[in-house]
Amino acid sequence: MREIRLFELDPGQTVFWQSPATEPPQSLQVLQGLLWLTVEGEHIDHWLGAGESFEIRGGQRVWLGTWREGARMRVSQPASTLCAPRRRSLRAGLRLAWRGVAARMTQRAVARLSRG
Repeated sequence: MREIRLFELDPGQTVFWQSPATEPPQSLQVLQGLLWLTVEGEHIDHWLGAGESFEIRGGQRVWLGTWREGARMRVSQPASTLCAPRRRSLRAGLRLAWRGVAARMTQRAVARLSRG
């Protein structure tokens, strides 16, 4: 299950959006109108029309605005991130396994050097 939120911006309105750093990415999809989007630190702006989407990563600061007409948009968690915790657990497990291998290799190298 995922949360889906709907928003409407009035003509000429600009708002600030900051996704918490701990949150998974969110998918912003324009349902109606034309949406201007700029991400802090990026040198380009994005213009999204109806049916187009943009992924907002955790911790990103984004400004959203409209032109002459308002815009309706949907913000939701992308379906691809619903399985992310399982991948993170696997990744963490592999990272720990690699650290164990690296520690054993280091111990062997130190033992060989100490023998002369």
